[in-house]
Amino acid sequence: MNRFLSFLLLSFILTNSFAINGNQLCVEEIALNYLYETVNDTIFWNKIHAIEFLIDLGFNEDIDVILDELECNYENIPQKRIGCWRCRVKNEKNTDKKNRYIEKIFQVYTNPNSSDIIHAIESLAKLSVSLKNIPRPALYDSAKNNICNAYLNWSSIYPDSPVSCIDYSALFKTLQSDNSDYRRIMAYGLKFLGKMEGKPWRNVAEKAINQLAEYPFSTYLLSGALSTCPEKERKSRYTDLIKQKLKILAKGNESINQYEAYVALGNFADQEDFNFIKKEFLKLYSCKNGAEFDRNKKDVLSAISYALLKTSDHKQYIGKYLITN
Repeated sequence: MNRFLSFLLLSFILTNSFAINGNQLCVEEIALNYLYETVNDTIFWNKIHAIEFLIDLGFNEDIDVILDELECNYENIPQKRIGCWRCRVKNEKNTDKKNRYIEKIFQVYTNPNSSDIIHAIESLAKLSVSLKNIPRPALYDSAKNNICNAYLNWSSIYPDSPVSCIDYSALFKTLQSDNSDYRRIMAYGLKFLGKMEGKPWRNVAEKAINQLAEYPFSTYLLSGALSTCPEKERKSRYTDLIKQKLKILAKGNESINQYEAYVALGNFADQEDFNFIKKEFLKLYSCKNGAEFDRNKKDVLSAISYALLKTSDHKQYIGKYLITN
């Protein structure tokens, strides 16, 4: 880091604020401002990820307006329409409207002529829709068929009725699979399962801690283990070890590892974690206009912005006008 950036970072830390367009903003406002900026990013999936972070943080009314425009622009564009509809499901409070968008994604999945079947399956899995008893599509491309089956393995562990529960047996069987795509995608899906309890979580935690570096599989295991950690395990030795490993990944240079680490830490942080996230946010933000700040680092900065807000009193900013560049 050159002397100017070091001075800028030190100024951030000492003042806990920064001026944007002549307005003095605190660190949390800077992070929120960045997420709103990224909603207008030219890279579609960076835009979608920023929107999903804002939804999770509770900025639903703002996002409704943004999604109206996005849907008009991308309604008929494969892949991108799936991202828009997924955001609609996450942001929608009305159950009937939510189900209507899930049905749109499902129709893409069941149409053998759709070019975005894999995007549809992935989004249905992210939305916890069980496809356990739904016929699997046959794709002519063997590589795509393998990925399709990997996402279906994930979606099939969800309960398919109100009286059933997550199929942990299928989950752990897939995590041990010889098929690297099956393992990787099931590990990626862990963080969408909600809080686990007792033995299943400890099995995931032990596997994450003991897994040799196999990126991104080992990273997904760590982020999934922390994201599913039950409250009673918050102070356990497992949690401490997982956080230590995630912080090492967060400070590395691999964007996927950084992204996963920050999102996981943001959802289960204590004061020490918050201080770490804040310091790393300021360091990365100070570099955002540099030549080496590529599209992947934009997504990482969205993730760390989310983590910073998630671990702070961000709700005070809901409904507040934020200045954007």
